[in-house]
Amino acid sequence: MNFINVKMFGNFEVTLNHKKILFPYNKAQALFCYLLVNKECTREKLAGLLWPEEEESIAKKNLRNALYKIKKTFNLEVLISPRKSTVMVNNNINIKSDVIDFLKNEDEIKLYSDPFLSGFYVKNAESFQNWLLQYRDYLQQIYIHRLKAKVYLENKNRNYDKMEDYCRLLIKTDEYDEESYRKLMYSLMNNNKPNKAIETYHKLSEILNKELNVEPSKETKKLFNEILNKTGHINNNSKAQKFFFGRYNELKSLRTNYFKFVNNIQSKSILILGEAGIGKTKLKEKFLENVSENNVYIFETCCYQFEKEYILKPWNPIMSNLAEIIKLDRINLPQGCENIIGSFFPQFDKNYSMDLKLIENNNNLKYEVIINAIENVFKKLGAMKKILLVFEDIQWIDSMSLSLLGSIILSENKNIILLATCRKERNEELDKFVTSMKMHNKLNIIELYRLDYRETEDFIKQALPNYNLSKKMIKKIYSETEGNLFFLTEYMNIIKSNGNINIMSSKMQDILKSRYLDISENGRKILNICSMFFDETPLYILVRLMHKDELEIMDMLEELEAKFILTETLNEDNINLKFTHQKLREFIYSNQSLARRKILHNKIGTIFEENLSRNKEDLNTYYKLIYHFSNASNYIKELKYSMKSLNVYLSFSHELFPVLYYSNTKYSNLYFSDEKALNSLSKIEKLLNKIENQAYSKEITLLEITFLHMKGRYLIRIGKYKEGTSIIKVMIDKSVNIKNASYALEGYKQMIYYCIQAYNVKDMITYVNLALNIAISEGHENEKAVLFRLKALYNNMCGNYTEAEKLLNKSINILERNTTISDKYALNIAAAYNYIGEIRRYSMKFSQAIEYYNKAIKICERKKVVSTSAIFNINAGEAAFDMGDYALAKKYFSSSLKIYNHFDLVWGRSVAEAFMSLLKIDENEFDTALSYLKAAHTHSEMLKSPHEIGLVYSIKAAIRAKMLKDENLNCIFQKYLCEDINYYCDIGINYLKKSLDDYEINVLLKLKYKVQNRDIK
Repeated sequence: MNFINVKMFGNFEVTLNHKKILFPYNKAQALFCYLLVNKECTREKLAGLLWPEEEESIAKKNLRNALYKIKKTFNLEVLISPRKSTVMVNNNINIKSDVIDFLKNEDEIKLYSDPFLSGFYVKNAESFQNWLLQYRDYLQQIYIHRLKAKVYLENKNRNYDKMEDYCRLLIKTDEYDEESYRKLMYSLMNNNKPNKAIETYHKLSEILNKELNVEPSKETKKLFNEILNKTGHINNNSKAQKFFFGRYNELKSLRTNYFKFVNNIQSKSILILGEAGIGKTKLKEKFLENVSENNVYIFETCCYQFEKEYILKPWNPIMSNLAEIIKLDRINLPQGCENIIGSFFPQFDKNYSMDLKLIENNNNLKYEVIINAIENVFKKLGAMKKILLVFEDIQWIDSMSLSLLGSIILSENKNIILLATCRKERNEELDKFVTSMKMHNKLNIIELYRLDYRETEDFIKQALPNYNLSKKMIKKIYSETEGNLFFLTEYMNIIKSNGNINIMSSKMQDILKSRYLDISENGRKILNICSMFFDETPLYILVRLMHKDELEIMDMLEELEAKFILTETLNEDNINLKFTHQKLREFIYSNQSLARRKILHNKIGTIFEENLSRNKEDLNTYYKLIYHFSNASNYIKELKYSMKSLNVYLSFSHELFPVLYYSNTKYSNLYFSDEKALNSLSKIEKLLNKIENQAYSKEITLLEITFLHMKGRYLIRIGKYKEGTSIIKVMIDKSVNIKNASYALEGYKQMIYYCIQAYNVKDMITYVNLALNIAISEGHENEKAVLFRLKALYNNMCGNYTEAEKLLNKSINILERNTTISDKYALNIAAAYNYIGEIRRYSMKFSQAIEYYNKAIKICERKKVVSTSAIFNINAGEAAFDMGDYALAKKYFSSSLKIYNHFDLVWGRSVAEAFMSLLKIDENEFDTALSYLKAAHTHSEMLKSPHEIGLVYSIKAAIRAKMLKDENLNCIFQKYLCEDINYYCDIGINYLKKSLDDYEINVLLKLKYKVQNRDIK
């Protein structure tokens, strides 16, 4: 007999004979659920319920289709229609449902795992949605009524464990139900859990104040005071005092090393190592108290766990301070240094921090240039004054920052040392760094250990000189803290604050909770907000969230600073707040409810969002928005800013001639490698899938279209043309469906770029015309100019040079109509000049061609976009080669390869390498020439470009011809080029035909003719 089981509490699930069943669409599922609950209904009502906007005949037809689909899904007559006007559940089939069982058994609560059909939504069916919400509320009220009955019963039986469980279930169902909180506090108090009862009260206070702007009722406050009285907690405002204990040998080592350093005696960098809370930061701060900035430059930074994937982030504050010193002291830097450092750290000359998360940290950029530049700056600075680099929590440094730090410390500059704190935990990259530093005799490690019993006793006596604690009490303190200075300090703060020394039976977590009992309501609010930030909290955020002015907030902060919980920092004239210890932040954060954390993260994210400046500085805010919206479970916003951040880099990397929106930014640091792109796209795709499964909206559709665009162009870029173009076509269809011309235009342009790479001229002109139609109808002048250039390229590929040049000049005229437009579309103008250069080259007017290529190159140099100029240098090199100026050709090809050695670009690289192979042969450097040719072959095959593969085979044919005349050359190349000349010519011609390269084909045909006429023997 068939058996159907239906789960409707929480996420819907149905099985037939233990096999999961999936409905083809939501309205079929809705129809099934409605009838399962109501047993029977008229066709007319069902049609109106699910298809209210359709005409009656169409609605009934849709109903018939849905019934048929349900039948096909189960392969059973689950729903039947004994009378034409009604539909009902077939009672002859065994159907079990959690909702039906829940309603039948008046004592049942376990089946109610989550609200009825959580997250289920049916579009264009308002009546059904109203029924769903009403029925969901009906079931929830039954559930709440049963839970309250159980709370009453367990209280009567004094079974407080079970009473606590039922109270928590009630609060989970309604977090504003104050009565349930009171009963939970009552059960905790009677179950000897007073600290948990206190925590519950504070949680309730926070929720009511933040969400409803009210305080707990008198009844709740009365219960809270009873709990406080029973546990002996007394509120007062005595202030925690800071003091330094022990570590004198370690402090002496630091001071001795520093004395040697400033007096030019051999000294070393120092790593302070130890577990969390052992006193590393306190020791560092005590040492720095006596270091005068009159004698040394001190550059401090902190590494944060969340920022580990944000490359070079710890160097941002150092670079900002460095720039300020250079400006104030009017230090003249070596030529080019400022520009090079500025390309990685825009704040070096502009006072802001740019988010470098998306710079590839392995193979994308060669960092010798930036390392040398920074070393030069520190060398210049060190000649004036010694330099001390201070890194806090270096265990969370990213690999590229660590590499840069290692290069600087291991350099010959004796005027710079490092002081770093580090948690004692496994970190392979840091271990290698430490090993290397020690091997070069550049590093000493000061390891901090926990206090032993005698040291703990001395610590307590110094910290509490007015308290006479018994030996038994000291032993309890030592047993509880195990000599960890952070926990010892917290104990001392509690004892001084409360005057209560009888708290040692509590666990450390409870001690930390007690630390905050006498903090004012406003003080707790500040701490709760500050704990949302992994680094520092801007004062203006507190002003916005607490609806107070800055002076009021500063007054409230006094008690928290006096208790040494928060400290103020000043960053570029902006006041920020920071926890004195990360463990304090982690504790406060973890003790807030998930719901509260989500609300606060979302509000903070919204404030950051409102402050976006819509320019390059936003790049530094995107990662903060991602962090807060991610923790707020605001997946749409998280996705939005993840995609915005990624799109900035992918737009630059994937388009050969991108539009420059950030006109003052250097672009070397915007290049993005394939590995990083793949990881980022995969992460975004998972997030997008999660959102699509939960809801539907136009905004989500737009985000999906943006994602498809990014993924499609990425796949095309790495040679997966079929998959990439399929995705772009889907993107275009979706854009057209929602009538979004801008996205459709971007899709068409991406297909054009693909056609250029694949030399598919037939499809190329189709997409060019489709895109032009949109640009003209929408009045997009700038897009028209871009498309005129692309249409010119099509004509160029087809040999229609006159028409091509007309279109190119038309494009340039549109884009040069004013300075703003010409700056923004500078690379498109450069591309147009490049194509005119190509036309001149194909017409054998080589000098004119080089003039146009040079125009394109100069634009790239002016805009500091070196990656794009690689192609222009190659084309200029080919023109110089063709006119016999090999020295000039070598200059252009060398320039392009220099660029390729800094980036992981492939497009065009093989051409430069192939020609360099020929040039090296003329210089009799045969081994180098072979290396170039092998590299050219590899890179041409990677791109699968017919043009590049054809050109490489053309060069192979030319070299094969030279081998017949040069015995030494033949000796080096004979194993690699073992076929005859015609073999290489024929393959080259076949590929060049695909790319419509008539000019290059003629070169090979002439070579073949010479072979056939025995001009080459």
